[in-house]
Amino acid sequence: MPSGLLQCAHCDGAPLYIAGRLQAVIVCEECGMSTPPIQLDGASKDAAFTQLSAIWNNRVEHRPADEQAISMTARRALTVSDIPYFLNLVASTTTDWEANGPKFAAMAAALAQPGYEFKHVDPPETVVSQAARYQKLLKRAKIIYIDGAPMVRFEPVPALCAEIAEEALADKEWPLLDLHDFIGKAIDGVPDHWQP
Repeated sequence: MPSGLLQCAHCDGAPLYIAGRLQAVIVCEECGMSTPPIQLDGASKDAAFTQLSAIWNNRVEHRPADEQAISMTARRALTVSDIPYFLNLVASTTTDWEANGPKFAAMAAALAQPGYEFKHVDPPETVVSQAARYQKLLKRAKIIYIDGAPMVRFEPVPALCAEIAEEALADKEWPLLDLHDFIGKAIDGVPDHWQP
């Protein structure tokens, strides 16, 4: 993602800059909200990005961080590339510092850890379960065209079963599944023979 773009004002999703042969647009990867397309009639893609980013980032006030956004970020495996998003999340938090403070502390500690290149090899059972989850996701995929370019879009996966699994952990000190467990449980809850 090009730098300088704020998270989506509607759903806090990640923005995506798409520049085709004829048009360019910035669209939210989560909800699909987008800027109006700009014609690239002789204009460079960088000039179009500058114009679109001004439209995308034009807000009277930033969306305040809510408990769900903070919890979802806390679940992710954070890397150095997440530091700007983390700082924006801290800056946009206006309430509930007593509850959110420990989550921010855990996220900051994760961001302070040095990166490593260790190649982890999963056991066969994990590989097989991941392959089954991948097959379920493939059944939810659709090909859409934006400015003539094909893109793969996945139908949303309901995560109620993963949220219920988290509620069972409520008595623990850190009552959250990690991101991989949360997503895995959500995909496991999708019926095997799902049809759009």
